[in-house]
Amino acid sequence: MEFLKWLSITDRYTKIHLDRQLAPLGLNSSQHMYIMKICNEPGITQDRFVTLFYIHPSNITRSLAYLEKAGFIKKEPLKKDKRTCCLYPTDKALEANKQILHIQKTWYEKLLQDFSVEERELFFSFLNKAGQKAILEVTEEIELENE
Repeated sequence: MEFLKWLSITDRYTKIHLDRQLAPLGLNSSQHMYIMKICNEPGITQDRFVTLFYIHPSNITRSLAYLEKAGFIKKEPLKKDKRTCCLYPTDKALEANKQILHIQKTWYEKLLQDFSVEERELFFSFLNKAGQKAILEVTEEIELENE
């Protein structure tokens, strides 16, 4: 119970912090990661976000529609398949991305300031391992239910 409690608290308060910091940019904690990825990988397709973020496709569609309407991204159809769109950052997204990176780095440093370098590496390693295991377990549960 303690594991889930503190994981939930860290997630919830991180989202609160991000929402407050990102509000002046017209963004929230569930949208900033798309801007970061699109700025990092111009031309990425929408479908790729499902396997990157493990978020339901309808949530991805909703967030990307907002970002396009707000002028952060532009969509261009893939030449080979007009049904698939490639996503590109606008100048607005590139500028916002600089601020997002600063906000994230500052928060990361505040949360982990009492961790040594080795503790940070272990923490991320364990967190990644637990996250990968959670994905595997839920995926297997769903597959068993669908049999």
